[in-house]
Order: sequence, then C-alpha cells, then structure tokens
Amino acid sequence: MQREEQDITRKKRVQWLSAAAAVLVLALLVIAGLRVRSWNAQRQEARALVLVNPWNSAENAGFKPRLSDCEGWRVDRSCRKSLQQMLADCRAAGIETVVTAAWRSREEQQRLFDEEKQRWLSLGYSEETSATLAAREVGRPGESEHELGLAVDIAGDGAQAWLRENAWRYGFILRYPEGSESVTGRKCDPSHFRYVGSAAAAQMASLGQTLEEYLEMFFSESAEIIFE
Repeated sequence: MQREEQDITRKKRVQWLSAAAAVLVLALLVIAGLRVRSWNAQRQEARALVLVNPWNSAENAGFKPRLSDCEGWRVDRSCRKSLQQMLADCRAAGIETVVTAAWRSREEQQRLFDEEKQRWLSLGYSEETSATLAAREVGRPGESEHELGLAVDIAGDGAQAWLRENAWRYGFILRYPEGSESVTGRKCDPSHFRYVGSAAAAQMASLGQTLEEYLEMFFSESAEIIFE
C-alpha cells in the first residue's frame, strides 16, 4: 500500500512538473512573440522616417516602396491601414475628404516638374529660376516624397483643418507647415500629409517640429537606417 501511494505521489509530481514546464514554455513563446512584434514595429517605425527633400534624394535614401491600393491610389502598405482609418474618422466627423495625390512614379514626377517649370518660363523667368521655383512647388524628380508612397495630398479646407489637429493620432504629420520653407526646402502646403509612424508623429506634434528638425534632434549624423 505504501509503495502504491509513493507511486501515485511520484506520478502527480511528474504531471505537475510537466504542466509547469508547459506553462513556462508557453510564457517564453509569448514573450518571444511580443519581442518580435515589438522589434518589427520599431523597424517599421524607423522605415517610415526616411528623409527625402532637396538635399536628400530618393536614390540616396535607398527606400523601395511596397505599394498597396487605397482610395483609388497607391501607397506604401505600411501606412495604408492608418490612412484608411484617418480618412474614415474624418468623414465620420462630417467632413468631406478626398485624396488628390499619393505615390507617383519617377516618370510622373518628371512630367509634373516639367509642366510647372514651363509655367514659370511662360511668365518670363529664366531657365534656372524657373527650375528653382518649380522645385519649391512640386519637387524635382527624385526629391519628392510622393515617390516613397508615404505621402498623400488631401483636398478641402475642412479636411485639412481636421487633419492638422488629428493626423498625428494616425502616424501622419503636416509635412510642409507655414514658416518651414528654409528647413524643408518646400513652400507651405496645407494638403500634404506624410506618414512617419505613430511614435514619431506624436513627438513631432508635441514639439512642433518638422521631420528635418526631429531627425536632427534624435538621430546622430552617424546613425544609419537600413531598409529590408
């Protein structure tokens, strides 16, 4: 009888240890999964901070958009869901919202730049001055965020006012605010919103910074972001 009781006790101990081990393994898997998701989220956030402006070309950035359809346009898939939610919430507030531009190919950007340059030429400006003025309006090919698929132009004064207050909640910023021309190299554009990720957008909104100012403050000159 005593041996039987010992055997039963031993079996229960083995079963308890097995169950405890299974719980431990499950916990480790959950923690590992959280770490992977956190790392992926951080990498995605870093990817969204790519800088393209008159001094930083799309080629030098090494960013390759992964395009997805949204609102009849194409955007980088990293911002598609956030963009859809932002537009839906804006419309739910009773505001008409229309996307008028998103990702552009290099050829399309070249066409728009040439048209804008020609407009200035027709007003009597020189070739060089016309090119400079056109670049402030639409961006030279390779210097436009639209080639990244992370930027959208949204029409409507009401929509733009709502977005200035709320875009950061969805990871977007007003990219070219008034008074930032010397920093961004582009004139004020109330329609142009750029995805930078939720954390960065919240910080920029709080600090009142442009993307250039944010990167200068939080990233050293030697820092590199590698896109995979």
